[in-house]
Amino acid sequence: MSYNIASIKAVKNGTRWTIREGYEALLDKISLDDLRSMANGKPYKLIKETKVRTVISIPGSDISDGGIYIKYFKRKGYSDYVKYLFTPTRTRTEWKVAGELLGKGINTALPLAIAEKRIWSLLDSSMLVTKAVPRSEPLMEYCQTTFNGILSGEKLAEKKKLLNDLAGFVRNIHEKGFFHNDLHTGNILIKFNNDYFSPAKDYTLYLMDLHHVKILKQLSKRKRLHNLAQLFNSLSSMLTKSDKLGFVKSYGINALDDIKNEQELTSQIESQSSRIRNVHYRSRLKRCMKESSNFSRKKINDMKMFLRKGYDTNSFLELIGKHHNALANNDKDVILKRDFKTALTRFPFKNGEIRSVVVKQYKTTCGLNLIKNIFRNSAGRKSWIAGNGLSVYGFNSARPLALIEKKVMGIVEDSYLIMEDAIHSLEMDRYILKNFHNQPLPGESKRKRTFINDFAKTIAIMHNRNVFHSDLKTCNIMVKEKDDKSFDFIFLDFDKVAFNEELSIRKRIKNLTQINLSTPGCITITDRFRFLREYLKQCNMADEKKTMLREIINISKTEKILYVSFKGDVTEDW
Repeated sequence: MSYNIASIKAVKNGTRWTIREGYEALLDKISLDDLRSMANGKPYKLIKETKVRTVISIPGSDISDGGIYIKYFKRKGYSDYVKYLFTPTRTRTEWKVAGELLGKGINTALPLAIAEKRIWSLLDSSMLVTKAVPRSEPLMEYCQTTFNGILSGEKLAEKKKLLNDLAGFVRNIHEKGFFHNDLHTGNILIKFNNDYFSPAKDYTLYLMDLHHVKILKQLSKRKRLHNLAQLFNSLSSMLTKSDKLGFVKSYGINALDDIKNEQELTSQIESQSSRIRNVHYRSRLKRCMKESSNFSRKKINDMKMFLRKGYDTNSFLELIGKHHNALANNDKDVILKRDFKTALTRFPFKNGEIRSVVVKQYKTTCGLNLIKNIFRNSAGRKSWIAGNGLSVYGFNSARPLALIEKKVMGIVEDSYLIMEDAIHSLEMDRYILKNFHNQPLPGESKRKRTFINDFAKTIAIMHNRNVFHSDLKTCNIMVKEKDDKSFDFIFLDFDKVAFNEELSIRKRIKNLTQINLSTPGCITITDRFRFLREYLKQCNMADEKKTMLREIINISKTEKILYVSFKGDVTEDW
């Protein structure tokens, strides 16, 4: 079958169509003014909806047995009027690139039609219709579910084969002159050609989201490295050092002539991947303060509210009322903590998987703090940004649901952070006492080593991503044991979290010392050395071992171990 897109052109109701031959029926079945009319009572799935783009999947369409995808683009702003007078629309770019890719043997969804609506030659909206790719899912989702946690030998072999195939797929794209400016594994589909649960997976990779693709005569080293760094970044949670070297070897260093070996190329890709990740994180960090696809802003009397979409404003206001009533009545059943700076309460809250929430009140204790709030973010706002930021950076936290700021003459007086209660988890100091206090039973030593290694890896990833928690004690970390016997760690006390350009050795030592001084003594000196060794390995900082160990010991030996037990604060000598 030839993929040179033989097409017809038509105009209907002011909309200009380009339709692939054989699919002329689309003209009577889709209206750009009423996108969902295509479903015509049939089930459809909303894949994505933002201010400027809507993606719908219609399975089993009479246009195509495997179903179709519809991408609808709205005008961003008045600048688009000018822009698309001189440049092709995103839909027309995808149409052209898809034809070129398919013509050169690179898999992508078959484009069926594009439609553009203009008013006095100014673009108003546009649409792309493609065939669906059946029995497929984004490669990112497949990798996250398939290669999560501790892998068996069979899974490791499957992972190695997939990374080799992915490297060859990307090399082929580059060699044929295509540069995808947003090449992450969410924009690559994996299509299963046999049973999904078959031990021997037979699959094909597809390149998607083509309006970011440029067709070039030859790709420069810089563009190749950029694409490889994007892929490393999107797979950062599952790629080991060995995986990265294997991927680079499969891609081939001969594509970048001036690089001498796989280690050098891997190092360059990792460095660029880190820069991409930091730019990406920072661009998303303050989305929770804006009206966006996931968050809303509201103003109610003297209060300003920021909240996740899908939650009722009134329910949060009711929680603030319950919080104050509990404090007034000294209700010890719901009060978790109370001092002159903060007050925490817990209440039932049924919404989806959430069963209870915690309300944390940040009090303005003096006039000086009130003045400071004119020029800086309030403690509540810092927590709201940092709590959502932890999720952006890939860490578990007690998910913030809403921030409510009470203002006096436009200045923040008190603020309230409403967050999901971290149920099915336990503070780390108490978890250690409960599970590792006594002599280990058969099999428990392995569990303890897994706990220490998983924790060391988590802290290493946090520091490698330049996330700093200024009060990283075990009472501010929750532990959740997963079904596969690995561990998740959930971070609390968000107002102590900062996202730095680069984390210094001094700050790393501070965090490691805080952990050391707040960990119960049943975690032995041998366990602590094992933690530090794994941490340094994950950070590629083995050369700093002596320096960091000496500093941690020198600081720790001047203080006692202090942690929170089930009966209250406990101190221990070394």
